[in-house]
Amino acid sequence: MQYTPACWTPPQKTARDDARYGRRFCRPTLSFRRIDTAGQSFKRVLMDKRSSFVGPAIALLAAAASVFLWFQPAPAGAPPEMMRVAAVVVVAISLWATSVLPEYFTAIIFFFLAMVLTDSGAPTVFSGFHSAAVWMIFGGLIIGASVQETGFGKTLASVLLKFFPRSYLGILFGITVVAAVLGFLIPSNTGRIVIMMPIFMALADQIGFAAGSRGRAGVALAVAAGSVYPGLAVLPAAVPNLGWLGAVESIHGIKVTYGEYLIANFPPIGIVSIVAIPLICRFLFPDKIGTGTTDIEAAKTSAAQTRLIMVLTAALGLWLTDFAHGISPAWIALGAAVFCMLPRVGMVPTSLMVGKVSYAPWFFVAGVIGMGALVAKAGLGTYISATLFDIVPLTQGHDFLNFAIVSAVGMAMSIVTTVPGQPAIMTSLSADIAAATGWPLMTVLMTQPLSWAMALFAYQFPPIILAAHLGGVSMRRVANLLLAMCALAWFVMLPAQYLWWELLGFFS
Repeated sequence: MQYTPACWTPPQKTARDDARYGRRFCRPTLSFRRIDTAGQSFKRVLMDKRSSFVGPAIALLAAAASVFLWFQPAPAGAPPEMMRVAAVVVVAISLWATSVLPEYFTAIIFFFLAMVLTDSGAPTVFSGFHSAAVWMIFGGLIIGASVQETGFGKTLASVLLKFFPRSYLGILFGITVVAAVLGFLIPSNTGRIVIMMPIFMALADQIGFAAGSRGRAGVALAVAAGSVYPGLAVLPAAVPNLGWLGAVESIHGIKVTYGEYLIANFPPIGIVSIVAIPLICRFLFPDKIGTGTTDIEAAKTSAAQTRLIMVLTAALGLWLTDFAHGISPAWIALGAAVFCMLPRVGMVPTSLMVGKVSYAPWFFVAGVIGMGALVAKAGLGTYISATLFDIVPLTQGHDFLNFAIVSAVGMAMSIVTTVPGQPAIMTSLSADIAAATGWPLMTVLMTQPLSWAMALFAYQFPPIILAAHLGGVSMRRVANLLLAMCALAWFVMLPAQYLWWELLGFFS
């Protein structure tokens, strides 16, 4: 039993009385409601304090480790500043992994520490701002805001609802399949997220998923995961794939065909992720569609929406034909953003950049790319990977164990260098790995996409960060998804890929 106030409103007779007495008065009453016991309250507070202390504690340990690394001499043959770079990287990774500070603020801290404490120089530290990926995100932020401001997302969502299954799980499957199919058409996972996220956030509104709800997080992360993970198995569909292709050609002189890459990776990575992503999102973020919310009248297309459709259609056409004209998807996205805000022609005012667009993911991705460049220049990634292989050596004749070890080392490298930066290091080590395992060189090279699917932290996948921002999803929920996908990669994708490659004879 709990003693609580019940409220009443006095009778109101005149307008004057309404002005004087139109407020609520409370009187005490007794109600029989279940209340928390002292033990339950203490447990809740304890858990809250525990969760609030974990991140800062890890950050403090990382700070202590960075100080220790700072005073350590560089290994023989390594650049003199390797350990100073390692100290800065440990601080940045720990802050990004624990989300003690906002991700963009950690990026600014990284810029400061790298410039003051290392000799790498601005061209390396700020190389992220020269990256096409950063400008792809910038263009994507403008396009996403334009889709939202014009109401185009709501219009298209009402159309999609006619074709999607009328259940939460069915909608998650529909989103994942659409994202995976677009992976064969749009050569950029960031581009796919930019186009899809505003549309499916409008769909979430249509089916009654309010901001902050579990269902809305499930929809947003289905878009994110569906745009990223199946695309890892399609050669032109993601930045890591293209970085890997360039490294393979420049280091080993091997030209990999579209079909070779697809056959090796799509069954164990693409198909498994398409099936698993909706189930994982449904399990992590359970929710139900509101009653009657799927019966939506078709919205009318405005003049601004028509112009936006023309811009997006042109951008899509240029993305599909990039092999012919050679224009980067980033510059196509940037051009689309310019047309969205062009006076008298565009759909949204230039003031959109001031009030409606957040540049937090822009700074964050620039910091992540800069950290990868810093690690590569200092030789830190190569040193760490070589050390790991010395600790856990490879042995010929133990194919499954070797496969797991190579994947684990690739996973560790992506934590230090991020997923887009990992191929440069692992590709340079592939010849030595092939000699140690007895595998063909191409087999060793093809092990990398699986290790990208083992990412544990959001900063490793910059497109995931953009998707979380556009979808309004917290980093805690993103972390839950990545942990589940990492477990899926280890316990389902890895055995599936090993058995698939055994069937194809890749290990002999």
